Amino acid sequence: MGVYDKLQAPEIENVPTEINTEETDTTPNLEVHHQFHIPENIINIGHQIAQEIYYDDDNEEEIQHFEYKSELEKKFSVGSIVGLGFSLMNVPFGVASTLSIGLVCGSNVTIFFGWILFGFFSIMISLSLSEIASKFPTSGGVYHFSCILANEKYSLITSWFDGWYLIIGNLLMFVSYSFGGAQFILSTLGLIESDYKENSILIMIVFVLIILISTVINIKLQHILDRVNEICIYWTFYTVLIADVLILLFSSDFHSFKYIFTHFDASRSGWPGFFAFIIGGIQFSSMTFNGYGAIVSMSEEVNFPEKTIPKGLIYSICASTITGLIFIFPLLSVLPELNRLLDDNPDIFPIDILLKLSTKSFIVSFFISLMIIGAIFFATIGSLTTVSRTIYSFGRDRGLPYNSVLQQVDTTADANHVPKNAILLASGFSIILGSFSLISTSAFNAFLGCSVMAMNIANGIPILCSLINKRKKIRGAPFKLRKFGYIINIASCFMIALTCVILCFPPSLDIDIQSMNYSIVAFVIFTISIWLGYHFWGRDNFVGPLLTASHSNSVTVELDVVPVSKGDSSLVSNDNV
Repeated sequence: MGVYDKLQAPEIENVPTEINTEETDTTPNLEVHHQFHIPENIINIGHQIAQEIYYDDDNEEEIQHFEYKSELEKKFSVGSIVGLGFSLMNVPFGVASTLSIGLVCGSNVTIFFGWILFGFFSIMISLSLSEIASKFPTSGGVYHFSCILANEKYSLITSWFDGWYLIIGNLLMFVSYSFGGAQFILSTLGLIESDYKENSILIMIVFVLIILISTVINIKLQHILDRVNEICIYWTFYTVLIADVLILLFSSDFHSFKYIFTHFDASRSGWPGFFAFIIGGIQFSSMTFNGYGAIVSMSEEVNFPEKTIPKGLIYSICASTITGLIFIFPLLSVLPELNRLLDDNPDIFPIDILLKLSTKSFIVSFFISLMIIGAIFFATIGSLTTVSRTIYSFGRDRGLPYNSVLQQVDTTADANHVPKNAILLASGFSIILGSFSLISTSAFNAFLGCSVMAMNIANGIPILCSLINKRKKIRGAPFKLRKFGYIINIASCFMIALTCVILCFPPSLDIDIQSMNYSIVAFVIFTISIWLGYHFWGRDNFVGPLLTASHSNSVTVELDVVPVSKGDSSLVSNDNV
């Protein structure tokens, strides 16, 4: 068996090679190409897309199975997957931690409408991933999808890059939540002392404590992780609801609806108005709508993943979009002068200052901050869960050195199946990456921006591969986009590409060598390292996903699989490794 079995799409019979405009036809009239001399290959692509849309005969369902021994417990429900998505996107903390970007790049209009715009495109991306995930439910997630959907000649290297982008993105996202959480926790001291100043050593200590707490919960309390994820839904919703109610009750000065929806001031950014809106809207929102693609890596821990994963993915993004709007509106309605939020004390999060100034109550603002801190812990727990599953799966496919160690699943006394070594590796590397903040703040901030770029590209590669192959290999997916598939896939790829470009720009042109955005530099360094890793090690060891020979819905015999070498999908016992 090769790296994967090539999937054949049903042939469309009697497809005309030319459109006859003299006959009554439901297909689009493309004869205008004779006047404008459009190249024939572009016309052929247009014909093929038209035929796919108008003659969609994808009515069957076919789920592809994988030849892996199921070692992780299937204990996550739709509710817990939605909760995991909530924890990864973490609306209260996401809005709180990036509020300054939106304020600098236009304030109200950028924050409110930028959120709506990015939320819409995130739903498009989730629909694209859901269709693929329903066809290929696997803990490898997007890097398995890339291998299957790419051209066979480039399948291994495509999967290798996607897998590493997924690991890097997830790992840096975990670091981002943990480190940002440490900064936010200490920033609440600014509610007491307005002259609060950051202490890098103290932040590092709190950062390590957050990682240790998340690690212990993921290892020792694995049996309640599904409950933890479900609780996250209620915690996030009530954090937003309670914050809104308290702000409206204790605030005395409110802006008009016109001001809330139309106020736009991008003078602080230095960018022209339109560019400020795009940069601010995308950067402000993308830091929150990040990491949801990792949900598909939980496929082996749910029953009926072909239906559960798409539901959890789409529901969580839709709910996060709405929850964000509910949280943002009251904040904009009581927004103080920007100089008080951004200039008085840059070491205090603007959200803390906003709450204190608007409610005029230390107790109320501190209570809301505590609710947000609770959401931070849900985010760190969930992000460590997903990055450990990615490491576990990539090690199982021999994508990492010492893979036999990383793919081990430990069974505790309570019969919980936990990829303990993968969790410990993720936690250890996170602490190492966090220590860069003590050396260079610019380098560390570059890591955080790079996490969003890596996660977006990891999500975009399989969608792009599916488009290039004319969506043939996803035929039979239980979750079908049908005639809207091309439109949704193209919109997804466009937004992913735009996001990655925009993340390379600084929110403000008032920068120096210290405040410059070095995300693209970090991303290029990681990309070169990934290529060198493939050239010197990966191409001789890494094997993509192991698909079964059958493409039916029949139950697959569970085998303990360890790939031997490149191109060799031999099945051997782990005892022989």
